[in-house]
Amino acid sequence: MNDYQYTYTEQSVDVRSYRVTSPKQLSEKEVSEMCVESGLDREGEIQEDKETKIVIEYDGVEYGDDCQTEVWGETKDDN
Repeated sequence: MNDYQYTYTEQSVDVRSYRVTSPKQLSEKEVSEMCVESGLDREGEIQEDKETKIVIEYDGVEYGDDCQTEVWGETKDDN
């Protein structure tokens, strides 16, 4: 007898927010890279670059509530 294998995926949209304060104008790429590379993950956590005077603050995450699910594989009917 063969085993059955299934793949279950779950998707939702989580929104992470950062606030960047800079004494000079930044490009969208610069802001994105700073936030992604900051490693900040606790709400209210702050990182400041003493040389550039750029401050990044992690405002937190809003978890999506419209979760979409899908199952792949040869399933049986739910009778």
